[in-house]
Amino acid sequence: MKITNHIFTLLCCASVLLTACEEGTGRVTYPYSCPEMSEVDLSFTDYVTANDSLYFSVDIKDEQTPLSTLEVSLTSGEEEIFAESVRTKGMAVSIQNYGIFIPFTANLEDNKEAKLTLTAINVEGSEVTQSFDFKIRRPELPETMYLHFEDQVIPMKRQADNPYLYATETGSYITQFTGKISTSQSLEDSELIWGYSETANYAALSSATGVGFTFDYQDWAIEQITFDALTFKVGAVGEYQVYTIGGVELEASSGYYQAAIQFTQGAEVEVTGFTDLANAYNRDFFDYNAETGKLTFLRESGTWEVYYSSKYNYMWIMRLDDVAPAAYWLVGHGFTSAPVWNDDYNTGGWVTDDISRLGYVVKIAENTYQATLYLNNTHEWESFEIEIYSDLEWNKTQGMELKEGSITGDATGFAISMSNGFTNTADFVPGYYRLTFDTSGGVGNEKMNVERLSD
Repeated sequence: MKITNHIFTLLCCASVLLTACEEGTGRVTYPYSCPEMSEVDLSFTDYVTANDSLYFSVDIKDEQTPLSTLEVSLTSGEEEIFAESVRTKGMAVSIQNYGIFIPFTANLEDNKEAKLTLTAINVEGSEVTQSFDFKIRRPELPETMYLHFEDQVIPMKRQADNPYLYATETGSYITQFTGKISTSQSLEDSELIWGYSETANYAALSSATGVGFTFDYQDWAIEQITFDALTFKVGAVGEYQVYTIGGVELEASSGYYQAAIQFTQGAEVEVTGFTDLANAYNRDFFDYNAETGKLTFLRESGTWEVYYSSKYNYMWIMRLDDVAPAAYWLVGHGFTSAPVWNDDYNTGGWVTDDISRLGYVVKIAENTYQATLYLNNTHEWESFEIEIYSDLEWNKTQGMELKEGSITGDATGFAISMSNGFTNTADFVPGYYRLTFDTSGGVGNEKMNVERLSD
């Protein structure tokens, strides 16, 4: 269609008829003139549907001054959706079927006002602008969409009280999975597919072969799974378990319930929401009274970071910024701080960005540190092996270096590793062990006492 059907603006100063000349610098200068745009043809009239493209064609000329660029901009309110510079050469150019994709993003309202702006500029900087107003429509979504996870395809119906909200039938659903949502039962036949988003429990437009979104509602008893087609949030309907420690509610984030909590040494700490506190509490930081169900804080008073995993039923406590000698870090494979072994720990390890794979060695007295670990040689590498670092950046500047004779106590099955950490021999028996480190002798002269607590 031609531009006579659209509102546009023209910005250009009157031309001054001069002949081209050459400045003292050798640069050619041109008479003051303004580019002209004509034969503007647009693929749309009043609106464009998101997740589709608009196209335009335009002829640009300037009879006196060479052209430079065509600046293309697509905006909606304060948001710039698209911007690009198209190189133009010579005195005339014809741009045909230039396409701009209109993304379908979260929180896109229907009939959102938008503007396409074309600015032709010559080499002297003179310019002419035309703008075209239109609206962005949301794609039409079906009454039923489909949730895909594992090997299941589950219908999600549009809710009568909210045209954007879709929900599965009432039932019982797992609390964690990677999935996709599509407009057809078959991913390959779907016009729209929602998959991976950087934020858990949210989705973004993807493809049939793309990565799925993360659904993570640990500690929910889930009756329905929902999808908000406006916000792209994947939600849950059901009952949610609340955990508190010392009156502070732990917030769900990245697979953990976490909070920064102020503790006082020797004070009782009340907890709620834990069904198996006897296995969940951190032995390096608390004593547990089975009769009262309360914990007593053992360590230095102050603010500590608490991370609880309902999957592993254990609370990690630490300060992630600690550097030796404030604390030490255990990194390796074949261990966990939880008192109950989980088969997840039979593979992988040697990471510093997964709290459940770390050991925090807390200071309990001058030159004395403690960490309680479940050690197991059922790992895929048929052993456990642990190194002692001074921080989480793989530094050993102030880390411990164990040597032959450094290990005392229930040391049967323990040995010094090749890197001056510790590992196991064939005599090792898996179990829950308390490790106490004495650093009074300095680096290379540390002692590690082993106390076996349970199988």
